[in-house]
Amino acid sequence: MHGDPQGMAGDGERRTQVVVAITLVMMVVEVVTGKLTDSVALLADGWHMGTHAAALGITLYAYHFTRTHPDIEEGSPQASRASALGGFASAIVLGIVALYIGWEAIQHFIEQPEISYGQALPVAVIGLFVNGWCAWILGQGHEGDSHSHAHGHDHAPRDFGSWNRLAQSYAEDFDFVLSRLERLFASSKDIEDLNLRGAYLHVLADALISVFVILALLLGAAFGGSFAYLDPLVGIVGGVVIARWALGLVSDSSRELLGLEQA
Repeated sequence: MHGDPQGMAGDGERRTQVVVAITLVMMVVEVVTGKLTDSVALLADGWHMGTHAAALGITLYAYHFTRTHPDIEEGSPQASRASALGGFASAIVLGIVALYIGWEAIQHFIEQPEISYGQALPVAVIGLFVNGWCAWILGQGHEGDSHSHAHGHDHAPRDFGSWNRLAQSYAEDFDFVLSRLERLFASSKDIEDLNLRGAYLHVLADALISVFVILALLLGAAFGGSFAYLDPLVGIVGGVVIARWALGLVSDSSRELLGLEQA
C-alpha cells in the first residue's frame, strides 16, 4: 500500500526539519571547537555542515513553496525560479566561507599552531555519527520503495531545476561510496522525492568529509611532525568541496533566474 504524494511530501518535510535542527547545532559545535583547538580540518567540516544546512533550507523552501502555491505547477518556470533565488543567495555565502577556510589553511601552513587533538578528535567523531544519523533519518522508509512504481501509479517527483541537477552531480560523485554503504543506508535511487534525495546525498557527502577529518586528526595526534600538515590539507579539501558546490549552484541558479534554461 502506498501513501498519497501529499502525505509523502509532508513526511519528507518533517524529517528535513529535524535534520536541519540537528545539523545547525552540530555545525556550531564543530566551528567553535575548530577555532578553539586550531584545527582547520574540523573548522572546514563544521562549515561544510553549514553548506548542507543551506541545502536543506532550499529543500524546505521548495516544500513550503509547493504547499503554499497550489496554483503553480511543479516544474513550472515560477517554481524553478523561486527555488533558484534561494539557491543563488546560499551559493554566495558558501563562496565566502570557502575563501575563509582557504585563508585559515594558508595561515596554519605558515604559522603551524599547536593543534589540540585531544579536544578536536572527539568532536569530529561525534560529527560523523551525527551525519550518519541524519542520513538515516532522511532515508528512513524508502528502503522498499524502489519496486513500488510498477503497481499502476506513479508519484511525480518534485522538480526544482538546478537543485535536481546538483543532486545528480552528488549521486555521480559518491556512487562508489554509496554502493559500499547500501547495507547501512538507503540507496539514493530509492528516494523518489528529488528534494529529499538531494538532501540525503549532501549529508552523505559531509559524512565522507568527516571521515577524512578524523583520519587527519588521528595521524596528527599519533605521529605529529609532518603529519600535522594533514589538518590544514584536509581543511583545504573541505574548502574545495564547498567551493565546488557554490560554483555549481551559482551557475545553475543564475541560468534559471535569467531564463536561460531553454537555451
